Amino acid sequence: MRYVRLLTPFLLVVAFVAATATASSARNRTARAAGNCSVGSGRHDGYSYVTSLSVRKTSCGTGLNLVKHHGHLRGWGCKNKVLDRSPVQYDARMTCKSGSKQVVWTFTQNT
Repeated sequence: MRYVRLLTPFLLVVAFVAATATASSARNRTARAAGNCSVGSGRHDGYSYVTSLSVRKTSCGTGLNLVKHHGHLRGWGCKNKVLDRSPVQYDARMTCKSGSKQVVWTFTQNT
């Protein structure tokens, strides 16, 4: 019986720490699901350079997958806007949406 009295406060502390860690983890996932993503070297399939990638209400992995497939994924609608053009290259922004999810990337394409 004595061990039960000693064990009960310990279990309460463990439960509190676990609940706090779970809530903190959920907040961090939400924060990562909105913002800028790393594009690494900037070299991606078919683009000369991807210069930026941002996501809202989705993951950077989904954003990179959209970049890889040039926005051609089922359930996503995309629009391309040319920002600047020269005889040898152009800069553009691609905006893709699926419901409330959004992925935007900018890229430079050599012509």
